[in-house]
Amino acid sequence: MGEEITARRKQPFIRKGVLVAMGVALGVTVTCFVVVALLPPPKGPLFKDPLRSFITGVGVAGVAFPLCVTGAALRRKFAGSPYFEGAFIAGVLSLAGYLCAAVALVCIGFGVYDLILWLLK
Repeated sequence: MGEEITARRKQPFIRKGVLVAMGVALGVTVTCFVVVALLPPPKGPLFKDPLRSFITGVGVAGVAFPLCVTGAALRRKFAGSPYFEGAFIAGVLSLAGYLCAAVALVCIGFGVYDLILWLLK
């Protein structure tokens, strides 16, 4: 039993592959937001531009992924702790990640909806 606990403690907090995926997600986020900023302004309302909405959704999803992963890793790390601070921070990060994921889905959904309406015309 003692060997199992020491083996579990030797595992890294967040693995290298997950860190690489988080870096890629943040790189995609920055790229998406730069592209949205450089796009010419639409002649109509902003919410009627499907490309801008879709790219914004992908960028916000890139913010959500690292927040959710970090929250889950912190929850796992502080699961056995008698103090509430670690679990509270993990919960806040997870909640922020889930909210960003919901906003990303809404943005992508509006982009797809506007694209469908544009194609039907």
